Parts: sequence; C-alpha cells; structure tokens
Amino acid sequence: MGNKVRSNSQYWLKIVIIIVILWGVFFRVTNIDKKIYWHDEVYTSLRVAGYKGDEVVTTFFNGEIITVKDLLEFQTLKSETPLIYTINSLIEHPEHPPLYYLLLRFWQDLFGSSIIINRSLSILFSLLIFPAIYYLSQQLFNNNLVNLISISLIAISPVQILYAQEAREYSLWMLSIILSSLFFFKSIKTNNISHWFMYSLTLSLTFYTSILSAFLPIIKVSYIYLIGKILAVQTKINFLIFTSISGILFIPWLVITVINFSILKDKTNWTNTQQSLELLANLWGLHFTSLFIDFGLPLYHWASYIFIIFIFSIIFYSFFFMVNNISKNIWLYLLLLVLIPTLGLILPDLIFGGIKSSMTRYFFPAYLSIYLTIAYTLGKKIEQKSQTSSLILIIIFTLSIISNIISSNAQTWWNKASSYHNAVIAQMINQAENPLVITQNLDINKGNIISISHNLKPETKLQLLNTNTSIKAHPEFKEIYIFNPSPQLINSLEKLYHQKLENKNYSLYYFNILLPKLNF
Repeated sequence: MGNKVRSNSQYWLKIVIIIVILWGVFFRVTNIDKKIYWHDEVYTSLRVAGYKGDEVVTTFFNGEIITVKDLLEFQTLKSETPLIYTINSLIEHPEHPPLYYLLLRFWQDLFGSSIIINRSLSILFSLLIFPAIYYLSQQLFNNNLVNLISISLIAISPVQILYAQEAREYSLWMLSIILSSLFFFKSIKTNNISHWFMYSLTLSLTFYTSILSAFLPIIKVSYIYLIGKILAVQTKINFLIFTSISGILFIPWLVITVINFSILKDKTNWTNTQQSLELLANLWGLHFTSLFIDFGLPLYHWASYIFIIFIFSIIFYSFFFMVNNISKNIWLYLLLLVLIPTLGLILPDLIFGGIKSSMTRYFFPAYLSIYLTIAYTLGKKIEQKSQTSSLILIIIFTLSIISNIISSNAQTWWNKASSYHNAVIAQMINQAENPLVITQNLDINKGNIISISHNLKPETKLQLLNTNTSIKAHPEFKEIYIFNPSPQLINSLEKLYHQKLENKNYSLYYFNILLPKLNF
C-alpha cells in the first residue's frame, strides 16, 4: 500500500513538473515584441547589419532633421549586405565573441530583421537547453525524477526567461556550457575519442560565445587535478590534448582580441566604475534569488531580504546534502562550477574595485550548478517521502510562475537597466501632436535614442547632435523633447528658444514653443 501511495504521489508530481515546463515554454514566447528593444539589443542589430557606431554618428548626428524611419534603417539587415561587413563590425567589438552574432546574421538572412525574429533565435537556444540539461542530469545522477526537476527549474527560472527573450548571446552561452559539461563527463567516463572531440568542440563554442568562458577550462583543470588519482593516465592525457585543441580553435579570435586590445579595454572600461560594497552585496543576493523569484521589487525592499534568506538556505542545504550523499567526482565538479565563476567575479571587485560582479548574466555557469544541485537534493528527498521537499518544490514553482506573470506583462525590467525608462519616454513623446526629439552623441545616448525610436511613430522627427554640431532653432514644431542633454546643451537650447527647459523625469526635458510666443 505504501509503495502504491508513493508511486501515485510521484506520478502526480511528474504531471505538475510537465505542466511547469509547458509554462516555461509559454513565458518564453509571450509578448516578445512588447518589451523595449533596449540599448544592448540595438547594438546587436547594428553589428549584425554590418554597421559600425561611427557610421551612425557620421550619417545622422549632424543637426539635420531626420525621421525615426530613417534612423531605424540602420537596424535592418539589407539583402545586398555582404557577410564581411558583419564580420568587420564584430571585429571592432572584441568584447563579444562572434558566434551568436554570426548565427543571428544567418537567421536574419532566412527570416528578416524584426524584433520578434531577432529574439526568436535566443528563444530557440533557450528551448534547446531543456533536453541538454536533461541529458547532463542523467549523466550526473542517473535519476529520472531528478532529470525532470532539473528541466523544470531552468524552464520556469525567471532569469532564464528574461534572457531567452533578449537578442543577445546569453541563452546560447548557457546551452554551450551545458553541452561542454555533458561531453566532459561522457569523455572522462568512457575515454571515447568521439566524445572527446565533442567535448573539445562544445568547449570551443563556449569560448566563441562569451569571453567569460575563460572560467570553464579553469574549472575543468582544477577538477581533473583534484580527482586525478581515480583517472587513468590516458584519460588525463586526452583531457589535456582536447582542451588544448579548444584553445587552438579559439586562436583566430584571440589574435583579433589582442590586436584590438585597446578597443576591448575602452569598451569594457565601464566595469571599473566604483560602487559601494552595500550596493554590490545586495546585487549579489538578488543575482541568485532571480533564479526562482523576481517580483521586480526595489533594490532595498524588505521582502527582497526574505527571499534572499529563503533561496540561499535552499542553496546551502542542497550543496551540503549533495556532498554527503553522492560521490566526490560529481559534487566536486558542481561545487567548482559555482565557486570559481562567483569568486572570479566578486573578488576582483572587492580587491581592485569595479562592478563586473553587479551583472547577473555573468553568473550563468554558477547558475547551472545551482539548478542541478537543488534538483538532485529535492528529487532524492522526495523519493525519501519528504513532504517538506515536495512543498519547497511547489513553493519554488509558484513563486517563479508569479514572477514570470509579472515580468511578462511589463514593457521593461531590471535587465534593461540603461534603457529602463525608454518605453515611458516613447509613450510621452507619442502623445505630442508634432514633436521634435533632440539628443546628442553623449555617453550611451546613441544606443538609447535608437532604442526609444523602436517605440516611436515612424514619422516622428529627430535632431541628433554631435559634440561640435551647431544648433538651429525649429519653431515649426509645437513641442520639443530633449533626451539626456549635457549641461552645455541645456544652456544652449534655453538661449536659442528663450525658455527654461522643463524636466519631465527619466532624463527627458521639454519645451512647449507655443508658450510663450517666440521671436526668431
């Protein structure tokens, strides 16, 4: 009788897990065209279309009146654009290895350059994560319930869904991390040459997807060193050979990176910004709670601390349980997978200063370890008839679904930080009858004005200024909006239009040139 009850409960739990996985699919594909196409995605489209940032400035940031439609031409891949244009554009941005962008280029060749098409490729990679993590879990734990929980946790994870809906490389990066881990374990178990080739290939794919994949060979070398006594000599030799092959395959982009190191340094200089330890510590907590809970609360909201305590308690207990209940060759890898990337991001910021560790997306390798560890712990505890573990799993599912319902209906979210208010800005401008929008090539304005333009009416007029552009008055426009101007530009415009600018919030300023009557 007891076995029958246990079997029935697991049967219904598996039904719940399947429903949760389907919810994960639904959240990935819903409202993908409604969310603001933010600064970084704008640069994805520029790179793929074969344009360089300087071309946008030269063409449009000259003080002439243009339309939104004109500006958005630079977001569209033209059928006659040679592939070499895309490659040359990518070379000028060595901080982003080219694999994702080249794949998106081919994707756009097939289907077009709309926002839905651009984001759909990331969704496809995110969906491919489901079978990939299933087989990795099977390789590690050989337990069907644990495998299903692994899929469900990553399927419904709010942070995975956020980046699945973004035209950037992070879903592909997670997929490649999972595949390289899968073939790594297959290789050291079987020492099969075909598995080693697949390991080398998938590890190389991680390199060509993110420069932060540099953590992965460190993890694997550390792992092989620490469990070396139980491995055959030939296995260790093959590991060194095929890991080296992955490095050799990456040499072409490594050479490009070295040649353009000054560009790389300039493009990543923002990560050296100084922030308080209090802010960074809060962000570290939210990085890991966003795996399962993300209500979009303010950074220092009291509920956020409750969620941090709840999630970290589950994480720490899960690692404790795993270390005490599974062989070292499994738990050691997962422990290194969470510790090396996490410490590799946090410690440099603590020692030298900077904000690299403030970026949630940089922690993806650590997240994989956490999904698998929690899945193993909850799965094994549920098999041991732990009602508490079943309840925790249901709570995680519930909180994740609520999180995704909230974020799926929002036009913007914290992952679009530098463009967070762009949807609201566009809405304010669209309400005007005959507006002119002015901005200048300052800081990240170039990417953000294009981002805002995706939500503006196509006929909306823009006046884009470079730092040395002379400004002309345009009294034919009823309302003038100025986005994120410098103090010098504010002063120049107020003199030109004989008015004081009104701050509309969100870095948007405003003139109504009908009030008062102007004499030009």
